[in-house]
Amino acid sequence: MLPPDDCSDDELLHQLRRAVHELPDAPQALQRAAIGLWPAAPNASLLTGAQALLTRVVAVLSFDSWAAPALAPGMRSLRSPTRQLLYSASGRDVDLRITPENQAFSLVGQVLGPDETGRVELACVDADAGADAGADADPVRLALLDELGEFRIDGLRPGFYSLTLHAGGQALQLPPFDVGEPPP
Repeated sequence: MLPPDDCSDDELLHQLRRAVHELPDAPQALQRAAIGLWPAAPNASLLTGAQALLTRVVAVLSFDSWAAPALAPGMRSLRSPTRQLLYSASGRDVDLRITPENQAFSLVGQVLGPDETGRVELACVDADAGADAGADADPVRLALLDELGEFRIDGLRPGFYSLTLHAGGQALQLPPFDVGEPPP
């Protein structure tokens, strides 16, 4: 190898390229330690980009027990006070049961699909229901899915509610549904 002072520019460039290809990489432990010296700062634009990747999907009502036609006359023809709703979208089914309990209603649901974890947001979209609940009314009620994909929200007042399921990078939006007594 010629000393740098005695080389032409082309020869020096050739020697540098050859040295780069022949030199071994630093050990992985040293590379990780060097990278760890400069912790990554939170990046607001990265968070905004991640939120933009969230997909919002609107579910479709597949079944409503109150919309089913009346059966033959007799005990079976009476409407049950418990309402069952089944929504479907994006490989998931959301089964909801609305049951009257102590001057209010309970919403019990189960998400059937690929996700094990997630959260549910229930928002009142009816101003009358929020006013009836008084000062203790939460604008949005939250519930976490358990290991079976089930959730429960108690103490709902009659009115219209909207439910959003956040799971698997998606926000699954259910159309507003009525919580109250069955129609006559």
